[in-house]
Amino acid sequence: MPDEQAEISADQLAVDHISPLPTRIHWILWSSVQVPMRAVFHYDPGDPLTVSVQLLPPLGPAVTWVVSRDLLYEGTQGRSGMGDVRLWPSLTCGPPTMCMRLESRGTTALFEVDLPKLEEWLLSTFDLVPPGTELDRTNWDLLVERLLGDA
Repeated sequence: MPDEQAEISADQLAVDHISPLPTRIHWILWSSVQVPMRAVFHYDPGDPLTVSVQLLPPLGPAVTWVVSRDLLYEGTQGRSGMGDVRLWPSLTCGPPTMCMRLESRGTTALFEVDLPKLEEWLLSTFDLVPPGTELDRTNWDLLVERLLGDA
């Protein structure tokens, strides 16, 4: 009797994750003072609307921000965001960068991110979960059940 192997569908062969993007960014303290630091961008298709950004300062603990994937992409193209997260491509000479301004409890931090590297990585997330399809796999009945609890 030959070994029976389950047929593999194209969906099963599709990549179901995106590798994190570790990168070096610059923390802008003043126009003439920039502190290089590491950052890691993460995308989880199980939470398809967001990207988490882990900031790893040279001194001090890691800090993680969760940002809308669409907002992050819009910031590679032009000004986006308001309030706590604001993004825009840099208009300065030199390598293309995206400015990322984060604010929490009245404290603001400005970072520069390598624009082509981030944009290429973000586009790979769109290959995995195309824009507009993020909620297609949501089990709405289960979500409502969890929200209502034992009500």
